[in-house]
Amino acid sequence: MGRGIDLDEAISILEKNQKEGLVLQPSNTEEVDFICSCCGCCCGMLQMHKGLPKPVDFWASNFYAAVDTSICDGCGNCEKRCQVGAVKLSEKTELAVIDLNRCIGCGLCVAVCPQKALILHKKTSETKPPPTREDLYDIIMAKKKGRLGKLKVTEKLRTFLACKLKG
Repeated sequence: MGRGIDLDEAISILEKNQKEGLVLQPSNTEEVDFICSCCGCCCGMLQMHKGLPKPVDFWASNFYAAVDTSICDGCGNCEKRCQVGAVKLSEKTELAVIDLNRCIGCGLCVAVCPQKALILHKKTSETKPPPTREDLYDIIMAKKKGRLGKLKVTEKLRTFLACKLKG
């Protein structure tokens, strides 16, 4: 269950979650309905991510982490903090290496680097989410094939919305 909160409480919660090393995952719309704060051991989405060979094909992120190896000291803080297994210390150089097939651009590694050797870069092509949840549902519906698929999705959405209105 959720509850409404003001801006100060939201920022306080987000700061606490960052200190705890949780990945912030907002709703898939420009109009934010919610923000999940997830860890790689409990979150189904992050667990699934860790099990895929090239998980970034299934995520929308406009950033990726990069290492400046000239200032990285190989402390390993970034590897410990990464919830998706995208950062490893190289056995050869003992410096951080980012697997861009795994990095979701969350920035958790950047926040714990004492040398400031990690930074986020903006990807060349930007992914922009739909404006509202209704627009997202329209996109999902349009991509469903056949009349039966659209009817099934419509019924799931009706059930979801009915439950939300009751609760």
